[in-house]
Amino acid sequence: MSLRREILLSFWIQGAGAASVLLAALLLGATFGPEVQGGFSRAKAEIEFIAAVALFGLPQALFFHVKSGRLGLTRALRFAFRSVLIALAIGACYAVVRHGRAGSLDALLLGLAVAACVAHGQLRAMTLLSPRTEWFGLVTAAPQVVIFLLVAAVCAGSVNAAVAPVWWTTFAVAFGLGAGLAWQRLRRSTAPRVVGEVGWRSLAHYGLAAWLTAVLFTAAVLVMQHVVETSNGPAALGQFTLAMTLVQVPLTPIGYAAPLLFRRWMEHPGAAGSRRWARILFVLLVGVAMVVWAAAATWPDLGMGPAYDGATRALAVLLAGGAAEAASRLLTIQASASGLPWIAVRAECARWAVLVIGWLLPVPGGLLAVATIWSLAAAAAALVFVVHARTTSASPAGVR
Repeated sequence: MSLRREILLSFWIQGAGAASVLLAALLLGATFGPEVQGGFSRAKAEIEFIAAVALFGLPQALFFHVKSGRLGLTRALRFAFRSVLIALAIGACYAVVRHGRAGSLDALLLGLAVAACVAHGQLRAMTLLSPRTEWFGLVTAAPQVVIFLLVAAVCAGSVNAAVAPVWWTTFAVAFGLGAGLAWQRLRRSTAPRVVGEVGWRSLAHYGLAAWLTAVLFTAAVLVMQHVVETSNGPAALGQFTLAMTLVQVPLTPIGYAAPLLFRRWMEHPGAAGSRRWARILFVLLVGVAMVVWAAAATWPDLGMGPAYDGATRALAVLLAGGAAEAASRLLTIQASASGLPWIAVRAECARWAVLVIGWLLPVPGGLLAVATIWSLAAAAAALVFVVHARTTSASPAGVR
């Protein structure tokens, strides 16, 4: 199957998953208001952050080395399952430290949610070893569809949607089912022939870069949500997280294509093509941001009611940052496929530098100011790739 057909098929399959998450957030906002919707998004961000920590960058590192024939699939799966056990402990400890849930079922629920998310992330990456890429799409979309179904059940039932354990249980069930689906597929798959086993040093070097990139980004999202809530209140958190969810809509196709591009660019390096597409996406999303900003005069609340007043302008500003984010994500894929994952780490450090400066400076309060700081930080991250591209263009030997 050609790369174009693989990506189009991935769009259709994974599109159902992305639409499910978006509909879940919109349904919660419409049913319970921004406070509950913000709580759902905060629980999701917490789980994704802890899972990013517990993954240790292994999905990318293991796939890279198995695909290149440097690591056997059986040994790779042993690494993956060990990280799931560690994730269970990390999630439970986080619940105790952050939420004061010592000795309670809640600590176990958050631990199970994180462990299920990690299992799904590890096994999902391995399904790309199969030539039939539709399985990767199905494994990716399955937990998202389940999340929507469970959210719909909460909205229709009498469950207290304002407490975090409800959402921890939701994510534990959804990611657990997704991991089970991936495992069933991997039991019938074959891996490339191993031509030489890599040691811990090579695996850790690559994995550490992927780990730092994921942890720094998810931590930035989590801390930003905390800043919004503490400085502007739960309603503002709901507005901000809804706008961030909508920003993911144009970024979602990149997420769909990322694993396929990663595999393709490992086989056929495509630095020039990735840079061209990064420029195109940046220009298109800046144009979308301008249209949304203009629409804010007549549609200030995203159609969600007075509780979301002002969210449209925040969305426009976040979309401008999303333009830079889209470029960064494409160039991150290309760098990782070339065996240069540490460029993305430098980009995330640049993002954090701008965020810290923005938090320390006496900027005006409000949702729009927070959105501006986030978008400037995204632009700083993208600038790192621009500088690297110019450096490697001047020195072709620097690109693998």
